[in-house]
Amino acid sequence: MALPQRHPHSPSPSRASVIGRQRAGQLAPVDTAKALEAARACPDAWYRVQALAYVAEHAEPRLLVRLLEEAAREAQSCHDSYGTVAVMAWPLRAAFRRQQTAFAERAVKSCLALAGGIEPLASRAYALEALWQCCFEADAGLAELVWQRILQLCHPDRSWRAARLYLHVAEASERRNPGAAAAVVRAMAPGKARGWLERRFGLA
Repeated sequence: MALPQRHPHSPSPSRASVIGRQRAGQLAPVDTAKALEAARACPDAWYRVQALAYVAEHAEPRLLVRLLEEAAREAQSCHDSYGTVAVMAWPLRAAFRRQQTAFAERAVKSCLALAGGIEPLASRAYALEALWQCCFEADAGLAELVWQRILQLCHPDRSWRAARLYLHVAEASERRNPGAAAAVVRAMAPGKARGWLERRFGLA
């Protein structure tokens, strides 16, 4: 996946977590039991959740929801609310790929409830971007829920990551639907970042 593996201020992971996540990813398509064993053995919650998501993506249907729910529970063990929200992008991608919309809806709403408590603002913007990206790829309704929360919680002039978040939303929207960037920019709070995007997309 394209998302960065961890936030710059997250605790450094143990080697066991890095190896365990890699092993779970390798085994998931061929041996669910061994992949799950490797995933659960990851000491660091961030890596454990990612590894569980890899297993869920390939598991047989009867195990799928249980594995997604386990990943969501383990996300609560991350070192802060940033980690809990951002790492849920991995189980969410697995859920979307396996058509588990009920789980995805619950998970997104839970993450959005936590997002306001993420500090600093740069981390909040980063976590919400991870959430928005995976929803935008798969579910327009959930992506809209995340977008509305972004507008509420991430003023574009108060963090460079927030400004970049709006840029990325505008770019992705424009690629999918030419002209859609204008709606993103119009929804932004007035200020430097909005002016910058107006010029970038020829709206000034």
